[in-house]
Amino acid sequence: MVEIKSTQIGKESMRLEQLLENIKFLRFFLFRLLHKAKLIYLLLIFAISIGVSGWTVESNLIRIPLIGFHDIVDTQNPAQLPPKRLAFSIDYTKQDLSVFLEYIIKENYWLLSSQDLYVYFIDKSQPIPARRLGQKPIMISFDDGYKGVHKNALPILEKLSLIHKKKGKFVLFVNPHFLGVDMGRDFLPHTTCNDLRDGYKKGFYDVQSHGFTHKNLTQISGKGLEFEIAKSKLELRKCMGDLDKNKLIGAHIAYPYGASDSEVEELLPKYHLTGFLYDDHLFRVNRLKNNYRISRITVDKDMSPRALIRIAKKASTLTKKESL
Repeated sequence: MVEIKSTQIGKESMRLEQLLENIKFLRFFLFRLLHKAKLIYLLLIFAISIGVSGWTVESNLIRIPLIGFHDIVDTQNPAQLPPKRLAFSIDYTKQDLSVFLEYIIKENYWLLSSQDLYVYFIDKSQPIPARRLGQKPIMISFDDGYKGVHKNALPILEKLSLIHKKKGKFVLFVNPHFLGVDMGRDFLPHTTCNDLRDGYKKGFYDVQSHGFTHKNLTQISGKGLEFEIAKSKLELRKCMGDLDKNKLIGAHIAYPYGASDSEVEELLPKYHLTGFLYDDHLFRVNRLKNNYRISRITVDKDMSPRALIRIAKKASTLTKKESL
């Protein structure tokens, strides 16, 4: 009798062990199933978030240096140096600019136009072109429309583009009231309408507004403010209109003296898509809350090509993610 009970207990113990083993296996199976389901769910959400185009750029992480120059002077030309010409803190030499531009072109940077910046990184109305993936975006701009840009900077870009078979844009923020003005002495010569048309037809110039007469926009108001903004765009389009089928000339503005306020920004959407400051910060796509407060870095005569290259290296490399 005792032996029979012992056998029964042994069998029950084996059944219990088997049951526990089955429960353990079932728990493991359910855990793996739930883990896979969660992973699939997350992957589906990720695929939706990056869009149906198949590829996307993680634009919220992108940093873009927007670099602003003014006049460009040739140190090999005595006529462009004191005492023949006044020196200014915002002058930059042709020789130093050449070093910087050669690095940018050789390292395959994407020299953005103002509309490129708007379409691909601000409005995001178009996907990043596939040929641009792997590049670093940068915007090179020149304020005030000085003759030195056309005479000294454009030939550098033309030469480098020919050598390296790559093309890029200069963004020129121009005061059209001074187009072609050259009074000599202490007044720096300004580029002409024909200069702008020449650079534009060659594919190197993006011509945008800098106010009509370079007045500080925060120090005028009402009709005076609107005139300064509207007249600039009107005159630029008179100069360039027949070349500008898409009406992009004067679509963007850089503030004279880098100054803006709420009154200026309230008026700007009537005339411009974006507005550019001078605050010496990198433009970070994910931090932009106002299209009319876009960060730019100003360049002065003391900024070496090496310093500019360090800034350029901070740009994000455009990458792609594959959707499922």
